[in-house]
Amino acid sequence: MLKSTPMKPNFTLSLSFDGIRLLHRTSGGWQLVGEVALDSADLAAELAVLRKTATALEPGGLRSLLLIPDAQIKYLAIDTAGMDTAARRATAAEALEGATPYPVADLVFDVHADGAQSHVAAVARETLEEAEAFAVEHRFHPVSFAAAPAAEAFVGVPHFGMTQAASALLDPGETVTPEADPIVISGVMSAPAGPIVDTDETNPVAEPELAPTPEETPPPVEEDLPELGSTEDASEASPSLEPTPEDTPQPL
Repeated sequence: MLKSTPMKPNFTLSLSFDGIRLLHRTSGGWQLVGEVALDSADLAAELAVLRKTATALEPGGLRSLLLIPDAQIKYLAIDTAGMDTAARRATAAEALEGATPYPVADLVFDVHADGAQSHVAAVARETLEEAEAFAVEHRFHPVSFAAAPAAEAFVGVPHFGMTQAASALLDPGETVTPEADPIVISGVMSAPAGPIVDTDETNPVAEPELAPTPEETPPPVEEDLPELGSTEDASEASPSLEPTPEDTPQPL
């Protein structure tokens, strides 16, 4: 049997309607690496710089926790006095019936007990799928979902499971450990010194160093060679995808 190994992502990608923030886990808490506005003239380029900065901070690899914006989450508080975990979840599912535009089967929800009450956080599966697709497209390597609600909305950190991409991003047996403490920014990260290199990019093969030609080596004999035709390399730029109102999920 494969032994389970817990891990925690070293970065958090915070998605909101105000912009996109990247946070780095440090011994002193979460540090802000940078942020990009959604109306950026070149969103993909700015996100690429953000990603390259992250890989410079963590050469061992970039793994991220996706923070879903509160506008896409439904929060409830329900009475669950004397109930066990299974009963609390069943009661939460009943409370979510009709509370969102989605059937309960299309929701992912987390329940945290708080005395005689339980706090519920629910999000649509399609919202998680869209968030993951965005993070995968820009190579932020998302492995799990969470949220950072206001203290009065939820006790603890809501968790919405692991991403579909996690199976390919984690080592065999690795599992993501849920965050115990609220995700808050404790400071701003200083940019790493030196040039920023994206370790996710394919590393070019170093050309072998040629030995210097001795001075006594005779010059090469000039020959009449046929003229070679030049070819132009054609490369297609990846299209920049812009979110459209029709694609934006209806807020819960």
